[in-house]
Amino acid sequence: MNSDIINQVVVLCLIMLLGLYARKKEYIKEYTVKNLTDILVNITLPCLILSSFNMEFSTELWTRVKLIFIYSLIIHIFLAIISKLFFIKYDENKKKILRFVTIFSNFGFMGYPIAESIYGKIGVFYASIFGIPFNIILLTYGVFLFSEEAKDNLKIRNIVMQPGILFVVIGTVIFLFSIKLPIPINKTINMVGSMTTPLSMMIVGASFAGTSLMSMLKDFKLYYISFIRLLIVPFITYLLLRFIKADDYLLKLCVILEAMPAAAMTTVFAEMYNSDRIFSAKCVFVTTVLSIFTIPLVITLL
Repeated sequence: MNSDIINQVVVLCLIMLLGLYARKKEYIKEYTVKNLTDILVNITLPCLILSSFNMEFSTELWTRVKLIFIYSLIIHIFLAIISKLFFIKYDENKKKILRFVTIFSNFGFMGYPIAESIYGKIGVFYASIFGIPFNIILLTYGVFLFSEEAKDNLKIRNIVMQPGILFVVIGTVIFLFSIKLPIPINKTINMVGSMTTPLSMMIVGASFAGTSLMSMLKDFKLYYISFIRLLIVPFITYLLLRFIKADDYLLKLCVILEAMPAAAMTTVFAEMYNSDRIFSAKCVFVTTVLSIFTIPLVITLL
């Protein structure tokens, strides 16, 4: 089983390299990356989420839904608290980026594809529930890390209408009432949703074209945050969930989701709130490259 999982991760990494190759060859233009991201976030990923909820309701599944929601909430609140301890000596501009990277993994772009690769549609189903607290905390506390003034502009409607939350709510209704979608609609959702994994990994690969790896090799901070994000955070997640006697299946899924590299939103927020965009991009790049080696390691250890 371990070799099958590792093979799946290697496949995802190879797709990422194809995205890098396509960007280098200009098959994917610079402006195209943003357009593809919009398609991913607003079309293919919502379809993938909806397709994962198309299953018969059972009390066992519903119990696990409630559990993984609670686990995700506990994990992200705990990481928000302890992230302060890792970067006490850093200046405030770097500290906010490093804390953001520690708390938030690249859940949307890599979490869903890897969950699907390892566990199938049921993995996406549970990962979708895991994503509700993730997205709520990302859009509240994550924003506050970069800008205290952003509190005044925060609206509940903007949080609820995020595709990652809205389509989980719709999917939950479908699941709870065992709603059967018409066959043409169901097949359309499944086919479009299946594009998410290759599309997301190609976008990740294409995003790193033109980045000089050599310029990052001398920056110790990048090695430090990579170690925290890719190894310490999954280890903390494992210990935390073991401490509260979490469901073993969900524990492993949560650890895998927390083993993902830095969230792509790190650079988006840094640019939006006039922080160090270049440093944030380096954090995303280096953690993503190193995750090619650390994700199989974490999965094997589990």
